[in-house]
Amino acid sequence: MGYGGVKAWLDGLGLSRYAPVFEIHEVDDEVLPLLTLEDLKDMGMGAVGSRRKLYAAIQKPPEDQKRFLSG
Repeated sequence: MGYGGVKAWLDGLGLSRYAPVFEIHEVDDEVLPLLTLEDLKDMGMGAVGSRRKLYAAIQKPPEDQKRFLSG
């Protein structure tokens, strides 16, 4: 899976503008489920709305994420 799946996942959330940030910080499908709100903030995501939207999506059951992370 890797980074391509994370990019597709971000695209599906309408947050593709953060794809380069995830790549710079080497966030792949293994790291993604481990991210916290603090991690997202540390990665430079200053917008609270986007950060919360991402975190909520990360917390969803893995089955819901698989459709995007299989890319």
